[in-house]
Amino acid sequence: MRFRFLWQLIAGFLLVMLVTLALSASRISNYMNQQIHSEVETRLLNYGSNIVSNNFSREDIKKVDQLLASDNISIQVYLANGSIIYPTYRQEYRANLTDSELRAIRQGQNLPLRVTYRPDQGKITRLATVYLPLNRQASDSAQFPAGFISLSEPIENLETRQQEVYNNIIFSFGIATAIGLGISVAYALFQTRKIRRLQQATRQITAGNYDVQLDISNKSRDEFGDLAHDFQVMTDSLAKSREEIKRQETLRRQFMMDAAHEMRTPLTTMSGVIEGLQYDIFPEPQRKRSLELLATETQRLIRLVNENLDYEKIRTNQISLNKQTLKAYDLLCQIRTQLTAKAQEKGDRIVLDAPEDLLIYGDRDRLVQIIINLVTNAIQFSENSDITLWGRQDGVFTELRIMDQGIGIDAKQIEDIWERFYKVDISRKNTKFGESGIGLAVVKSLVEAHGGTIRVESELGQGSTFIIRLPLEAAESGEQAQEPAPNKVKKNLGSFLIGNKKAKSEDK
Repeated sequence: MRFRFLWQLIAGFLLVMLVTLALSASRISNYMNQQIHSEVETRLLNYGSNIVSNNFSREDIKKVDQLLASDNISIQVYLANGSIIYPTYRQEYRANLTDSELRAIRQGQNLPLRVTYRPDQGKITRLATVYLPLNRQASDSAQFPAGFISLSEPIENLETRQQEVYNNIIFSFGIATAIGLGISVAYALFQTRKIRRLQQATRQITAGNYDVQLDISNKSRDEFGDLAHDFQVMTDSLAKSREEIKRQETLRRQFMMDAAHEMRTPLTTMSGVIEGLQYDIFPEPQRKRSLELLATETQRLIRLVNENLDYEKIRTNQISLNKQTLKAYDLLCQIRTQLTAKAQEKGDRIVLDAPEDLLIYGDRDRLVQIIINLVTNAIQFSENSDITLWGRQDGVFTELRIMDQGIGIDAKQIEDIWERFYKVDISRKNTKFGESGIGLAVVKSLVEAHGGTIRVESELGQGSTFIIRLPLEAAESGEQAQEPAPNKVKKNLGSFLIGNKKAKSEDK
C-alpha cells in the first residue's frame, strides 16, 4: 500500500512537533520541579532561621509548632549526637544522619532539603526535611541545649504541586499537539494541492491536451512555484512543437501531392515518347525533338530527387565542404554565361555588378549551387527585366545580392519561404522551370553551413533582393567575424529554385 505524500508530510511535521514538544515539556517539568523544591526548601529554612535567631524556648517552639501544623509543617529538636528531645524522647524518631552530616551541623552548616522517613502509627511517612544548627548554653534550663533542629512537611505536598505542574504541561502539550496537527494537515494539503495540479496537468498532456495553464503567479516563490513555472514553459514548448509538427505535416502532405503531380506529368510524357519510339510512330523529323523532350523530363525528375537528397544530407550534417578562397567575379561570370539562355527565354537580362578582385571563401560547387538556385528563382518570377548579380567586400565578409524586378513576395509569406515543402503559389508549380518547394530550404542550409547568413527584401510588384553574407577565410582562421544586425527585412516573394543540373549530377 502506498504511503501517500500527504500523509508523509503530516507524519513528518507531527513527528518533529511531538519531539520538540516532548523535549520542551521535559525541560519545563524539570525546571518547575526545581523551582518547587527550592521554594519549599527556602520556606522551611526561613522558619528554622527565625526559630534559631530568636533563641526560642521549649514553650515558644511548641507554640510555633502548633501554628505551623496548619501548613503540615512539624518541628523537631535534636541533640548534637542526633538524639531527639522534642516533641518526643522516643529514639525511633532520632535523626538518621551520617557522621559527616552531623559534623557539618556542629560546624554551623545547614543541611539542604532531603527526603526523610518517620514511623507514624504503623506506617512510614515520607517528609521533606531541612536541618539547622542550634547553639545553646546548657546552663539555661529554659532553653534547649546545643544541637540542631529540623523542619519537615509531608512529601505529598511537594508531589501534589509537582503533579499540578505535570497536569498543566500535559494539557498544554495536548493543545499544542492538536494545533500543530491542524497546522501540519493544512500545510500538507496546501503543498499537495500544488502537486495534484501538476499531476492533473501531466495527465492532460499525456492525453494529448497541451493547452494546460497552471497558476504561476508571484504568490508562490518556493520550489513548487519554480517547478510550476518550468512545467508551464515545457507545456508551452510542447504545444508549439505540436503546432509546428502539424504545420510540417501539412507541408509534407502538400509536397507529396505536388511531387507526385510533378513526377506524373514527366513520367506520362516519357512513357508516351518511349512507346512512340518503340513502335516507330514518330516520323524522322520528330524523333530528335522526342529524344530532347525525353531528356528534359528525365532531368526534371533527377532534379526533384536531388533536391530532397541534398536537403537531407545537409540537415543530417552528412556533407563535407571543401572550402577555399575563390575569385567571386569569375564565379559570377560563369553563372551569368550558364543561365543567359534561360533568362532570354523570359526576356530577362543578367547584369553583373562586382569588382574583378572580389574574393569569396567557400566550397565552389556549393556556392555555384546556391547562386544558380537564386538566379533561376529570379528568372522564374521575372519577365522582361534585369536580374543583377551584385557583389562587394564588407570588412571580413563578402556580400552577394541577387536582385530582380519580378512579382515580389507578400509580407505575410516572407518568413515561411525558407521552410521545406513550402510553396508561395501552388498554382505555379508547373512552370517551365519547375518548382519542388524545397530549393530555398537547401539554399539557406548551405549558406548557414558556410557560417553565413541569408535574408530577403521584397515588395509586391517591385521585385526581390536576396542578400548573402559569407565570412572570408581570415574570419575562420582566428578572427571572429561580427555580423552586424540586419536591417528589418521586408516581406518578399520567394520563388522556389531548381538546382543546377551540373551541380546536382556532381553531388550524386
